[in-house]
Amino acid sequence: MAGPALDEELISLHYYARQQCSRQWVHFMAAMFAEFEERVDPSEADQFLGALGLKMARLLPLRRCDSLEELEDDINSVLEGIDWGWMRLRETDNFIEITHGAYPLVPQDESRRSWLVPILEGLYTGWLGEQGGDPSFAARLAGQPRGTGTLLTFRYGRHE
Repeated sequence: MAGPALDEELISLHYYARQQCSRQWVHFMAAMFAEFEERVDPSEADQFLGALGLKMARLLPLRRCDSLEELEDDINSVLEGIDWGWMRLRETDNFIEITHGAYPLVPQDESRRSWLVPILEGLYTGWLGEQGGDPSFAARLAGQPRGTGTLLTFRYGRHE
């Protein structure tokens, strides 16, 4: 690992080191999501969790931002306030790329996509849409995470 990737991993480790993990909810959340996954079809579960993310975006509104730097700062301020880690924004040719680190960790079956992924997809879709994004644009996970706690990369734009 070299350069920016190492820097981002260190940012996440530093974040985890200074946050106090609440043990009150870890096992409850793990049990709740395990039960949820047993009772609901995976695509329906993802739709439900994405809708939760959109609702969170409405409950945690951002100010109107004039640049990606301002938007990144505003989102990071909200994420820090709810102990959901940190993120970076980067413009590419077709997408706004979102890198998210130090997100909440809840034990779950490793064979299923993280329960947090569709929530974050909904959250970023909502926030970027509120900033004037095209209604057909969405945030989607790019690739597969390398393991629990590794950086997640989303792409916001039109997905074919």
